[in-house]
Amino acid sequence: MILTKTYPGILVFFLFLIGSVFTVGEEKLPNDVRWVRQSEEYKFLCRQAFREARSTLFKTARVTKGSGNLAVVVDLDETVLDNSPYQVERWKSGLNFTQDSWSDWVNRKSAGLVPGAKMFLASVRKNGVRIIFLSNRMEINLEPTKRNLQALGVLTPKDLFLLRRNKADTKEIRRKEVLNGIGRMKQVGPLQVIGYVGDQMGDFPNDRSEQNEGCFLLPNPMYGKW
Repeated sequence: MILTKTYPGILVFFLFLIGSVFTVGEEKLPNDVRWVRQSEEYKFLCRQAFREARSTLFKTARVTKGSGNLAVVVDLDETVLDNSPYQVERWKSGLNFTQDSWSDWVNRKSAGLVPGAKMFLASVRKNGVRIIFLSNRMEINLEPTKRNLQALGVLTPKDLFLLRRNKADTKEIRRKEVLNGIGRMKQVGPLQVIGYVGDQMGDFPNDRSEQNEGCFLLPNPMYGKW
């Protein structure tokens, strides 16, 4: 009581400090990470991209149905799985990306879902199109990746995975395996890919047309090759 009467300014100052401890959280994050974590624009753009992909791919599937096994190649990180908490943790620790820290994060199975991803995947499967998750996550982390997806309700037994074995195992090599039914895809056989969904230009074929038909890009300002 004496403190509040005699030193009101001091009391207000300490209350401000206490409040700051609890609010500093994500308010001070770098703009790129904060935009993904907090903005409505990010959520809107993700859902918009998935809606456009769904609409376009369904039209293609109706036209090509019966002409082969249809598939959509989908990236994982920042396309289906939201790893922004990893970015937050690294920033708060004053640390950059490392392969070891990333592997630890993957094995924690704590990634969330990118807005719109769950509905998109369910719709694709409902239309008889197979999902191929083609990601640069290392192949040794396949099981924790599957468990993460399963916990989020976006994994089915028919889904296929082509993760990276080593540095030489590029996405272009794995895309050719899908189209030609070779290598890891030999038992499955060639698939007719009607679309690609990702957050980096490297998620799409190198020989794509100028119109980029069948390629759908989600926003990711947090990392990439620029």
